[in-house]
Amino acid sequence: MYIYLFETLLYLSFALSAGYLLLEFVPKGLKPETNVPFRLFQLAAIGIPLFSFASIVRTSIILMDFAPQMSFWEVLLIVLNDYSFGRAWIMNFILGSALFMVISFNGLKHKPSKWIAVGIWLCMVFIHGYASHPASLSKTWGLLSQSLHVGAVSVWLGILILVAWFNKGNWNWKAFTRWYTPLSIVCMIIILIAGFVMMSIIIEVGYINSWGIDYGEALLLKHLLFIPLILLAFMNGILTKVYANGHNSRGLSSWLKAESLIAVLILITTAFMGIQEPPHETESEEAVASSLFKILHPNLVDLSLQWNWSFLGIGCFLMGAISIALLFTAYRRYKIGHFFTLSLIAVVFPFLGLLLSVK
Repeated sequence: MYIYLFETLLYLSFALSAGYLLLEFVPKGLKPETNVPFRLFQLAAIGIPLFSFASIVRTSIILMDFAPQMSFWEVLLIVLNDYSFGRAWIMNFILGSALFMVISFNGLKHKPSKWIAVGIWLCMVFIHGYASHPASLSKTWGLLSQSLHVGAVSVWLGILILVAWFNKGNWNWKAFTRWYTPLSIVCMIIILIAGFVMMSIIIEVGYINSWGIDYGEALLLKHLLFIPLILLAFMNGILTKVYANGHNSRGLSSWLKAESLIAVLILITTAFMGIQEPPHETESEEAVASSLFKILHPNLVDLSLQWNWSFLGIGCFLMGAISIALLFTAYRRYKIGHFFTLSLIAVVFPFLGLLLSVK
């Protein structure tokens, strides 16, 4: 379980460092007043190599089963020297240390140091992409899609988290949304395109065929989580101008925090996916159905799945659709608890409905 936590913290480190750096370039009148601890930025910078080291340790422990005569430290050195993601971690450790020293030297008070920090951060994103699973399958498209995906998520989510959780004054909402809403839309488009490219690289057996194993189910859940996230992002970015014009600071802060929490759930799902065996790796051996899929289809033996409508699946879809429609009402009435409950229904019921609609 520890690896899921560290993977999630790794993505959060990328996001927090990106958000802090970008907000440093935005004039005060164009962003909400925040009080972000500088120590948080420093921890995020050093957290990238620190939390990514967990996957190195995990791989070393797994390899020890094949080389019982070797010590853990010997296997660890082999992973760092002979594996691409091991060498990539060494590079990110060096860059992470350099980023920590640059930002600690003068606190980003001068513009050259800000640009140096941005350059180091971008290099760390691409090195992370180089060490990723998609890049091992497709050097060019895998590297680009993973890097752009992580970069876009970090930019959009990092700013969101810092503004939502560390606001201490005037929101400057109109001025902020004037540039952040278009930026969020661009980031979301990049996330979707890069995500589909990675999916085409990793999932060779087909999207529906992947639903029978843990990786495919996590990917499906991740896609469904985007539904309430995108709707809430639309409400926060557009409807606040229509209904409250950004003046309800208490409500605005709560809804932005809710949006960031849903996004973190997607990061947790992504972290879970990163540890699972992708579908393409099971082609040479018999795929193992997930525990959930065995419960839903106890008599199913073959995981070559086909679409098959069922009354139970249709009922789940209807429940999800009704819940999605009610999200707008919950938002208008400032019912955050209702919104999260409806979001849960809007994700879980279609998730189960889709899994029940294959055979």
